Amino acid sequence: MNLKRRLIGCAVALAVLGAAGYGFWGQYPAAKVERACGGMLPVDPVLNLTGKSRWSPLGIHYEVFSGQSNRSFGAADEPATRCEFDGANITIEPSDRARTSFATYTKDSKFPLPLNAGWQGFMLPGDEGASATLLLNCRNWSETEGSGILVSAGASYDYEAPEKARLDLARLLTGAAQRAADKSGCETDLGSGDDLTDPGTGTKSVPADKASGTCEGMTSASTVRETAAGTSPIEKCGLTGGLRLLAHYGPYSDARQAIADGKYAGHKTPSGIDRSTAWTTATCKGALGLGYYHASVSRDSDRDLKKDPLTKAERADLAHFAERSAARHGCDTPAALS
Repeated sequence: MNLKRRLIGCAVALAVLGAAGYGFWGQYPAAKVERACGGMLPVDPVLNLTGKSRWSPLGIHYEVFSGQSNRSFGAADEPATRCEFDGANITIEPSDRARTSFATYTKDSKFPLPLNAGWQGFMLPGDEGASATLLLNCRNWSETEGSGILVSAGASYDYEAPEKARLDLARLLTGAAQRAADKSGCETDLGSGDDLTDPGTGTKSVPADKASGTCEGMTSASTVRETAAGTSPIEKCGLTGGLRLLAHYGPYSDARQAIADGKYAGHKTPSGIDRSTAWTTATCKGALGLGYYHASVSRDSDRDLKKDPLTKAERADLAHFAERSAARHGCDTPAALS
């Protein structure tokens, strides 16, 4: 009997220790990240960005916020989710209901840098950190199910290794996108995780005839400012001393939150011109929705495109920019310029 009691006592003690160990493990940073955002986050990139190790003894002070909105997406009706960490955040939401800042990505100094390795996304590096966005098209979803997933993330830099921080941010973004697709039943084309690299910090200014990225083929300016040409939801080409050419797709061409004039990115016609903008549009598939291509005057210019319309060369540049971008994204041919 005494032996039996001792065995039972040992079993109870082990059970208590096991429960305590599980509870203690749950306070470590890795465990907190694994539970956050419905288990959709890659652990190592989050820990790298926030300066924590998996076994940090300070894990109990590692704050993780995970919340859900009343919007949902996908065949599995997954809720839109946002997580915040020390110096980093991420949002996973239905692409057709994402609330984006339409004006943020048209500023003169902002050039979205495309992600590589087959991912449809971009990064905006800043002085103290970076933000990044990735768009997934879910070919098995109807419009009522959201058409796609938009994943957005931001993080402050480690000044000793900003290149690594940007790459970790890209890995956080792509890893979360892959997990979100798996969890919600989104059938999509994913890029490569192994081939993903740091998108860099900026653009390059080159003679127009030497351009090989977003400004390839421009003729209305002698020099241009460009990024690599990819499949980013936002693309930009700067014509030095002249216009800015931009392409917007998906939630970034949906101007319902910013302009209420019409279905063509806020305009009533598929192409046209107003005082500050000349535009054309193309029909795209799934989450890409509408391709919106426009030439805009810089913010410090007093040029009125109604009174001082695009030159023949500028019109040709806008049309060429739109056609190349639409082709890369698998969209229809853009509407002829009005």
